[in-house]
Amino acid sequence: MGRYLEKYLKMDRRVKTKLIVKKDIETGKEIIEEIVKIHLDGFKGFFLSFLGPGFLRLLYKCIASDENGILLVTYIDERIIGFVSGVTDQKSFYEKLLRTKIFHFARASLVAAFKKPKIIMRLLRALKRPEDTTEMSSKTCLMSICVHPDYQGLGLGKILIQEFCEELVKRGISSVCLTTDRDNNDNVNKFYQKLGFRLVRSFITSEGRPMNEYLKLLE
Repeated sequence: MGRYLEKYLKMDRRVKTKLIVKKDIETGKEIIEEIVKIHLDGFKGFFLSFLGPGFLRLLYKCIASDENGILLVTYIDERIIGFVSGVTDQKSFYEKLLRTKIFHFARASLVAAFKKPKIIMRLLRALKRPEDTTEMSSKTCLMSICVHPDYQGLGLGKILIQEFCEELVKRGISSVCLTTDRDNNDNVNKFYQKLGFRLVRSFITSEGRPMNEYLKLLE
């Protein structure tokens, strides 16, 4: 028996998912810390990771606290081993962040900006994010999903996506979109396609990064 299959069979019935809400992060700060750690481990070298744990901590707190936000975790024996996050209305969410949290995010980005001043322009371009969302195929967006490296390849990502989509349906949402890297990212692209996401366009970001946008219609 392979070690991954053995690990899966042992933990199968103990794996649970939970929707994180504002009350959870107010009473259990370690929840956000665990999510941030998984993000940093899973997205090494990515822009948001470079901005640092302070930036990520603030972002995931905002998602969990916002009426448009969805932050789901999967855990085993009280240990968080994966998460998925998104918003039901991108434009509304980003407009609110710019209106109420822009200085908090700027402060959280200071260390990264000193290390690499070139990112300042990219951060400034983020001010256009509410406008950019109008080009997306759905106002609802899956923003990030990550499973702890020790538990990857066991189907937990699929579970998180399914739970995320079920939560969207409960909220009356009929579609959800996401973006991911187009190049050198075959496994991730195939993962979304197998889960019913349809490629709707490919585009190049302002930084020259080739991306794919996927759309899934919800039943």
